[in-house]
Amino acid sequence: MNTENFTLTPDDTVSPARTLPAAPNSAPSVNADPRGATCAAACPLARIPAPVWNALLRRPFRKRHPFIFWLSLLALVLIGLAVFSRDENGQGLLSGGDRLALVTVRGPIMDVAPTLAWIRKIERNPQVKGVLLRVDSPGGGAAASQEVYDALARLARKRPLAVSMGSMAASGGLMVSMAGGRIFANPSTVTGSIGVRMDIPQLQGLLGKIGVGQETLVTAPYKNAGSYLHPLSPEDRAYFEGVLKDMHEQFVDIVAKGRDMPHERAGGLASGKIFTGQEALKLGLVDELGGQDAALRWLAEQTGVPAERKLLTKPKESSWLADSLKSWFGLDLSALATMGGLNAAGSDWRTPVFLYQF
Repeated sequence: MNTENFTLTPDDTVSPARTLPAAPNSAPSVNADPRGATCAAACPLARIPAPVWNALLRRPFRKRHPFIFWLSLLALVLIGLAVFSRDENGQGLLSGGDRLALVTVRGPIMDVAPTLAWIRKIERNPQVKGVLLRVDSPGGGAAASQEVYDALARLARKRPLAVSMGSMAASGGLMVSMAGGRIFANPSTVTGSIGVRMDIPQLQGLLGKIGVGQETLVTAPYKNAGSYLHPLSPEDRAYFEGVLKDMHEQFVDIVAKGRDMPHERAGGLASGKIFTGQEALKLGLVDELGGQDAALRWLAEQTGVPAERKLLTKPKESSWLADSLKSWFGLDLSALATMGGLNAAGSDWRTPVFLYQF
């Protein structure tokens, strides 16, 4: 039997008036589809029941109810993110549970904005029940060290804070440690160095040899004090010594308050000398000899949070280049930056720099 070849396209916009051609001399068309399209009895499509055609040609749910569809999809995505996403410690955002947080002060204390931001974040997190401060620093800028100390002291008034001194916690590193409720040091930790230092560049000799000079006009007698273009006058020296003395006393006050000792006793330790952790224990600058694990055990006792629970840490801040160099060649760019920043506290090398730094 000859039949006319045709193609049925069951799209979403089939017109009710559309009718499929029937084969010549064939029986009447049967099995009409729900939208008006018909098919000859000899056509294989005629065997498909009408309810199936109805399901196939029906507009999808997302087109019939777009608002409900996209709203439901968004809700599913948000629920999935909340349940399955992980923070930098492998913890789900809805995992809950009390935590201990880690604050690290490593290297010269100069640019402290990231550290301060992390401390504020910890302070706002109700799940954080205690804080471990790990210090491995020779100190740094005077104001920067005080900023970190103030932020930690504010945090310590709300939650237990234990300090673990690493290889070095000297000068500004000791200052930030004074915020802790319990201070742990290794026997060989280098600490102490209580005092303030001022670095004043002196380049007038070099500039004179190459014939370079500069004239400076001022409206006040001390406006140009500490210029790198001329040595300190006796008046300038006395002026800066007064500033240093005031900053020195601020450091002594912090030590006296942090260690709950008389100001006179703290002042007696402020000779600029360094002490080992073992000496610092005898002098009352630390509470106990031990490493990070000992500090964590103390925090666990104070908070009830298991010491073996993973610490909440600051998100990693590193570039692909830094990670690659460390992986391929063992080159740690952060360590190189630390070494390079030891004497780079000032943003301008021509300006005198005040340091709580060993």
